[in-house]
Amino acid sequence: MTQALGARSGYLEALSAIPDEVIEMAAMIISRANMQLASKVREQIFFTLADHLTFAIERSRKGIAIQNRLLPEVRRFYPQQFRVASEAVTIIRQQYGIELPEEEAGNIAFHLVNGQSEGDDVAQTMQSVKMLKDIFNLVQYHFKQPIDTDSINYSRFLVHMQFFLQRLQEGELDGARDSFLLVQVIKEYPEAYRCALLIRDYVKAQLDITLGGNELLWLTVHLVRIAGLDA
Repeated sequence: MTQALGARSGYLEALSAIPDEVIEMAAMIISRANMQLASKVREQIFFTLADHLTFAIERSRKGIAIQNRLLPEVRRFYPQQFRVASEAVTIIRQQYGIELPEEEAGNIAFHLVNGQSEGDDVAQTMQSVKMLKDIFNLVQYHFKQPIDTDSINYSRFLVHMQFFLQRLQEGELDGARDSFLLVQVIKEYPEAYRCALLIRDYVKAQLDITLGGNELLWLTVHLVRIAGLDA
């Protein structure tokens, strides 16, 4: 009981150090996200988002430029979250007269993505975005063709990979062994399976996790579609 009260007291003390306008901004962003995004944002990200905004505003007022090297990937892989974040940056400029760069829209989007998962680590979300970038580059290189980002197969593969990486980071691995269906898919689409193995090796190198047969099966099926091998 004493420990819980101490934690609550520490939280309130930290919150009191955040300017009122920043608290309003964080509440506004989460509210707009929950109105616009299909998956709700957990209220637990309120403090980390407000804390981030505090330092972002401080950097802006001091004229300190920031870099977000994953900005193009955030815009590409999480367009809905990025749209909400960009709208928030515009509102902050209009209502509070605070100019935040587009890079901060990317950072706010990271917090929103993080708030839609069970994790509490923004760095983990950033790792997911980098891995998505690397995996899509790997797929394009393997099949020697660009991915049609406007296709339904791309959208399905992207959603699969987002949840796939989230499950891996949360330790929810499907450890099933090779199935009869996987054997048939390998025979029919060996090139797609070879690409799935490259992704398996990449995941192993990044997360030290070995994918099972079911994961390879679904990866291969999505790769068949995204590469147009089922046409």
